[in-house]
Formats: sequence, structure tokens, C-alpha cells
Amino acid sequence: MHVSLERAEFASPSAPCDTGVGEPERVARLLGTLSLFEGAVPLDSAAAFAGATVQSVPAGTLLFDAGQPAETLYVILGGRVRLMLGPDPGSRSLAVLGRGDTIGLAALMRGDRYPVAATVLEDASLVGLPSACVQRLMVEYPVIGARLVGDMAAKLARFVTEIGGVTQRSARARVARLLLDLHRSAASDADRQSGIAFVELKRAIASRLAMTPETLSRELHALSGEGLIESRRTRFRVLDEDGLERSAEDAASAIGVR
Repeated sequence: MHVSLERAEFASPSAPCDTGVGEPERVARLLGTLSLFEGAVPLDSAAAFAGATVQSVPAGTLLFDAGQPAETLYVILGGRVRLMLGPDPGSRSLAVLGRGDTIGLAALMRGDRYPVAATVLEDASLVGLPSACVQRLMVEYPVIGARLVGDMAAKLARFVTEIGGVTQRSARARVARLLLDLHRSAASDADRQSGIAFVELKRAIASRLAMTPETLSRELHALSGEGLIESRRTRFRVLDEDGLERSAEDAASAIGVR
């Protein structure tokens, strides 16, 4: 079913979204800690989340496969989820999502099927919002609707940028940009100083960057040799952020990327 913003097709605010046993008060409280929902729904309006659930999902779980009907919007409270072209471990890795990210909104709004597979990379805590609950939130709380659409647009822009980087940038630029993004998204300076963990196996990172694991290792070694990073087996530390930025820009501009 397509998500409709026509109020006439929507249930009354006090009606539950479905007959499932949910945890509306807990869902409202937990989602309120995320910037996407913060301040948008009063805690005493928990009925809007009836039918939603909080799920603890262990690492390695296939959340959904490509081609399955998109019936649930997932919001990540903790842990990480990897998006892939398929459920097979050798499938192309597309992105790794973490706290505050949503999964499946575009397909759910179109009444379509999930275009990718989602696998839990690290033990995760997720909120599952059924399609009817998403409809309720977008109609009854327009601020949430605007934020969800904005979040979806931002993800699309990010994926377009990443695709452009894969198709136009050199291997050096792609690796440098990934390291910078991981470095800048670290929770604190202490994390940056102690070293940032690669959240995926290096072969999965190489797949996402459209290169072989051997090429990834070679570029990491080269960046380390230039004194820009300190690279270990499962972690890295940026030693020269400005230099790493220049490395990415120089490698990109050398092949015509602006």
C-alpha cells in the first residue's frame, strides 16, 4: 500500500495502527532521544506509536532480503546494519548505517519492495514502525513527515555522491575519503586518539569502494607510509587530517573530479 497523506484515508488518532502488541510509550520515549524525532511528538501522544515494537537483533541476522515487500520502517537505536545487494556474504556492500538512521522508508512510501538486503552487522536495537504507523505519524505530526522526507533526500544525495566517487575517483581518493568520514563521525576526540575500528571486514569495505582487498591494503599502506594515518589490522588513526584531505582532493582532481 502506498503511504497516503490524505487524512480521509487515515484512521482516527486514538485508533491503533494494527492489532499487534506494541510498546507505544517505550517507543515514543526511545525515539525522542534521536534528532529525527526529538521534540516532534509529546510523550503523552504515545498512541501514535501503537503497533510499533522495540527489537533486539543479534549480529548476523538478515533483517530483510531484497525483493521482500516493504512493510516496516526500521529506526536504529544502537548497533550497525549493513545494506547489501543481496544476503550472500559475497554480495556488494552498499552502506553501513548506525544510530539514528532509518531503513526502508523510500520503498515503504512507494508501496514497493525493499531494493536491497539489510543484515545486522553489530548487535542492534531497532524500532519497527509498520506502514500504518508511518502514515499516522506523517499525517498527525507534519514535523515528523518533513524530517523523514528530508532524511530520505539526504540519504539519496549521499548515495549519489558515493556512486560518483566510485565511478570517477581514483582508488586513493576513495580510501582517503572513507577514512576521513569515519574519523569525523567518531563520537569523541578520545576515540579518534585511541584508534577508530573498521566496522566491516576489509573485504566488505573493498567491495563498497569497488576495489579488490589487495588494492585497499596497498592504499592503506601507502597512506600510512606518507605519515597520514596509522593503520593496524582492525583499527586506524588519522595522524594528519589536512594531509589526508589533500590526498583525497589531489587524487580526485587528477582525474577530473571537482
